[in-house]
Amino acid sequence: MRLLRPIAFAAFAALTGSAVAANCEPRNPDGVAAGDELIAWIKNSVHEFIPIEDDWSEGFDRAFSTSLVATFNATKHSFDTLRGAFGAFHPRIVERYAGTFTHGCFSAIGVPHATNRGGNVYLTGWEGGYIGGEVNNVYNASQGSFGVIEEQEDCSLKIVEWRESSNLATTG
Repeated sequence: MRLLRPIAFAAFAALTGSAVAANCEPRNPDGVAAGDELIAWIKNSVHEFIPIEDDWSEGFDRAFSTSLVATFNATKHSFDTLRGAFGAFHPRIVERYAGTFTHGCFSAIGVPHATNRGGNVYLTGWEGGYIGGEVNNVYNASQGSFGVIEEQEDCSLKIVEWRESSNLATTG
C-alpha cells in the first residue's frame, strides 16, 4: 500500500475536506468552555423557536438546517414537517394558556466537535402555564431534547438533527 505524500495529502484534504469555510472562527480550545458556548447557543435558539411567540418561525428558520432530521415524540419530521407541526402548536398553545405559557431548563450538556464550533447538545426541562389564564389551573410538562449542531459554510450554527419528547400533549 502506497502512502500519500504530505503535499498530495494536503491537496486531497483541501479538495475533500469539510463544508466549513476556512475563515470561520475556530472552536474554543477549552472543551468545557466550548461546551458552555454550545449550551448558551441552544438555550437561546430554543427560546426563539418554541412556538409560543408570534415570531417563533423566524427563530425556527435561524436555528434549523433545511436538511433537518427530527422526531417529536413518536412522529418523524423533516424541516418542513416540523415547522408545520410547530405552526399548528402555536395557536393551540396561545389559546389554551392565554399567553402564560413559558419554559425552562433543568439541565444542559454540550459536547463540542473536535474541529469546529458544532457539537451535540442534551437538554431536559419543563414547559407549561395557566390553562385558560387561570392562576389556580396550572399545568407543567416535562421535556427532553437531543440535538446535533453543525457549523455551516457561512460560519453560522444550525441544528441538523433534533429529537424531542414532551408530555405536554397528555392533557385534553
